[in-house]
Amino acid sequence: MIITEGGRRAAIRTDEASAAYDSAYATRCERPASAETGRAIRAVVELSRAFGGMTMRALLGAQFMPDPQSLVTAFEVPFGEPLGFGLVADCGSELGRPLVAGLPRDFADATLAGLAGDAQADPLPAGLLRVDRAGFDETGSSEAAFKLAGDLLRHVLHALLHDEEPLAVAQTVVSAW
Repeated sequence: MIITEGGRRAAIRTDEASAAYDSAYATRCERPASAETGRAIRAVVELSRAFGGMTMRALLGAQFMPDPQSLVTAFEVPFGEPLGFGLVADCGSELGRPLVAGLPRDFADATLAGLAGDAQADPLPAGLLRVDRAGFDETGSSEAAFKLAGDLLRHVLHALLHDEEPLAVAQTVVSAW
């Protein structure tokens, strides 16, 4: 599913295997969980936003695993080494040229901030929301792009967990950019 609104574009899909990555490093936080029971879900979002003569790009995907024994939702964002150049761009993109798979250290904190939101954000059920898909553009990605992508991903996952239409929710988020 692709949303286009002027220079703002977003794509939502269930998975993007070419964006899979893992890392020994991670940043993490917890938020109070809702009282509802969750189920395992996965989603991937991608964004492209024209901004000040540049196009911001980011791709993020995560899996939510419920934990009925917990009272919190844990958000985990694995990351790699700092941003480098000359990397192979072989991660599939629905919004442009291929991206580089993985998440550099440069974007991890912004991703976590967008994904976890603030403590007042719509809570998710108890469990672990772990990012395990990511793609970046060496020149077009930024902290701002990954914060927006994290926020969009949280809204899409929230919609899926509540059997709401993720496209409608994503449209609202994209309109607010």
